Amino acid sequence: MSKTEKILWGLAIASFLVGIVGLIQRITGGHTVAAYGTYVPWGLWVTVYTTLVGISIGSFLVAALGDGFRLRALRPLSGIALLIALAALAGGLLAVWLDLGHPLRFWKLFFSTSFTSIMGWMAWFYTLYGILLLVLLYLKWTRPASPALPPLFGLGLVLAVIFGGAEGALFGVVSAQALWESALVPIRFLVEGAISGMAAVLFLAVLLGRLEPESGRFLRWTLVGLLLAGVVLEWAEYSTTIYAGIPAKVESLRIVLFGPFWWVFWIFQVGLGLAVPIVLLVLSGERTTWLGIAGGLLAFTSLSAKLNLVIPALVVPELEGLQMAFTGPGLSFDYFPTLSEWLLALWVASIAALIFLALYRLLPTERIWPAGS
Repeated sequence: MSKTEKILWGLAIASFLVGIVGLIQRITGGHTVAAYGTYVPWGLWVTVYTTLVGISIGSFLVAALGDGFRLRALRPLSGIALLIALAALAGGLLAVWLDLGHPLRFWKLFFSTSFTSIMGWMAWFYTLYGILLLVLLYLKWTRPASPALPPLFGLGLVLAVIFGGAEGALFGVVSAQALWESALVPIRFLVEGAISGMAAVLFLAVLLGRLEPESGRFLRWTLVGLLLAGVVLEWAEYSTTIYAGIPAKVESLRIVLFGPFWWVFWIFQVGLGLAVPIVLLVLSGERTTWLGIAGGLLAFTSLSAKLNLVIPALVVPELEGLQMAFTGPGLSFDYFPTLSEWLLALWVASIAALIFLALYRLLPTERIWPAGS
């Protein structure tokens, strides 16, 4: 085990031990430990869920292109990418499960849901996708030359695109929330997922000494292109919103840009999540350290983009004066995650990290996915 791997294990275990306090508080205190309420029913945990699922989609894209479509530049990274995809999916589903009011009733999403429910369909797609990831890992371990791998990777890519778009549609079809209701939201989810997942693969590949020059060049310029595409989508969304002047949507956007937490957008999403990574990627050349920093920033700050989607739409009253019509516990449009929410989010992230590290130890990638194969 390398020194870097030992450090990662130490950080993951420390995060698990610290974060378990949040888990205990969630179990004993229910949702009373969270800052959301009647008007703001979703918060940090839903944001973590969407972020991790996006990372799973993007990292699986790397694995599918490398092993399923035999793209030479990505084949050396397909092993790490597949492990990230499974670990991130597990973490994301754990986060949303803990966010449920009655977690033990999750099975109702499978057997007591409407055929017109996007959330119900997503539950089935997540399950199929998770099973497929396990099958792919098993085949890569036992039969790395199996002819079934390419079509299974193709199927997984279809599932990832479907539930990635459906996850965006879960927000985009909510007409009551002006900031969410948009045909661009599902596309943004797919683009942002591709960015965060590829960035996570790049970051861990550099950290673990697995990045080859050809792979680095491919991910470098692909991420630059995806980031520019993300800028276009964001500009299209924001500019049309401002021009149309729909009050609720403009107010939500004003909160994103100039509200109490403006720094989440300008510092984390635009500065550390766009400007700095683009500069590092464009100017990095063969400097793997710069590529690793860029990947780490993109993966980490992907949370800010989801925060700026989920929260601002909920803190604007659907009806003018609603915040003054009723008063009482939970009847507030103010939201900032409590310490318990942050701790539980840290614990979820540590679980994803531990799953990745354990699989990385048990499934040696140099044997299953030899460099340059």
